Amino acid sequence: MLLRPFLTSDAESILTIYGPVVAESTATFETEVPALNDFTERLARIAGRFPFWVAVDPDGSVLGYAYGTTHRERIAYQWAVETSVYVAPRAHRQGVGRALYSTLLPSLAERGFVWAYGVITLPNDASVALHAACGYESFATYTAAGQKFGQWCDVHWMCYALNAARPGMAEPRFRGL
Repeated sequence: MLLRPFLTSDAESILTIYGPVVAESTATFETEVPALNDFTERLARIAGRFPFWVAVDPDGSVLGYAYGTTHRERIAYQWAVETSVYVAPRAHRQGVGRALYSTLLPSLAERGFVWAYGVITLPNDASVALHAACGYESFATYTAAGQKFGQWCDVHWMCYALNAARPGMAEPRFRGL
């Protein structure tokens, strides 16, 4: 397995992983599978500002991906990022998610971010276990935070300390600005 930065040519393979999650699960609250063109633009915007890593097998097919993105829009939150990781079903439980986070988290720390937040729709024992194995700590669960497929879902928050928060810290470094 090779980890490398996102390329726009990865978008179709990534949508092949993400689309069924949208259509068939509550792991994301997105309710419609995005069109490839819109999805490609979305991913390119994220990769233009934040670290975005892709795991590929030796033949070049995408096994999974992970990225950081804006936690909240207000400038006071700029030191915090929300992280996402998705792994192709054929690659589950093979260390892909852990490998992606072992690359993503240091790259976020290098850019000066302080907190990484994992936001997990429950139930999702595998995602909670992955985040815990990567050093995230649970700190809150929002009860009935959203509804999908007619069912109310709790959302569990986990955090990972990337850097110590200090008064007067420099702003984190975004790419593409």
